[in-house]
Amino acid sequence: MDTPKWIVGISPTRVASIHALCSMTILVFLAMGCRLASKIPSLMSGSDATAETPTTPESVIFRDDFTDQLNPAWTWQNEDTSRHRVNKEGWLEITGGDESILAGGRQTNLLWIPLSEGDFVISVHLVSQPLFDFQRAGLLLYQDSEHYISLSRGYCMQCVLGGSGVFLEYSLDGNGGRYTSATNANDLYLMLVREREVVNAYYAVEAGQWQHIASLENEIRFERIVLSVTNDTAWNNGYDVVGMFDYLEIQRPAQLPPTPSPGFYEQG
Repeated sequence: MDTPKWIVGISPTRVASIHALCSMTILVFLAMGCRLASKIPSLMSGSDATAETPTTPESVIFRDDFTDQLNPAWTWQNEDTSRHRVNKEGWLEITGGDESILAGGRQTNLLWIPLSEGDFVISVHLVSQPLFDFQRAGLLLYQDSEHYISLSRGYCMQCVLGGSGVFLEYSLDGNGGRYTSATNANDLYLMLVREREVVNAYYAVEAGQWQHIASLENEIRFERIVLSVTNDTAWNNGYDVVGMFDYLEIQRPAQLPPTPSPGFYEQG
């Protein structure tokens, strides 16, 4: 083994101390580098950020997260208190009745809020599992039985779709029809966007991953947005559809919607 070499003016003991100090300094820089690196978002598969619709305090007109109780801006129509509640997880639950307002019936537990004039983006997070024909839960722009736009998670074996899906149903100035997109997802997001007298309908199974269903030209200034849940029939074998709403948000359009991809269409 070689004997320690002398550095002019510095003893072997001081050289050893300098080596130790350098080693500690390197460890400190390495630790700081690890801490900084931990704050950099991962780009590995499975951690990509979703392209959600941007929300700013200035753009939001109304939002209710259904925490403990409803925002007082809501109004119940044909309320049945035994068939709605805000659960302990902060979701609004509405159990469907057998009549539908779209068929001219006295539908229970329609929950609505006024819409201001101008363009808007309405989005809702919904969990629902319709199992029988015409059961649906979702959003409704409504003026009367001849003027409405309904976007819902529903079930219709008699339709072209032939089962579960997202349904965009409408009646506008005597013209009616239905666009559908097949999905078995029970947990999903719905969105209606009005810009320049056109209403675009979207849904997403993953937050922010919007899929376009259809665009409807519409000059009607709907005055209210409604949360709607209905069996739409008494022939449901005793199973009442339940709609669970996590939140509803209304905001001004902040950007152009995603590129459209058409769904199935049925003339009403």
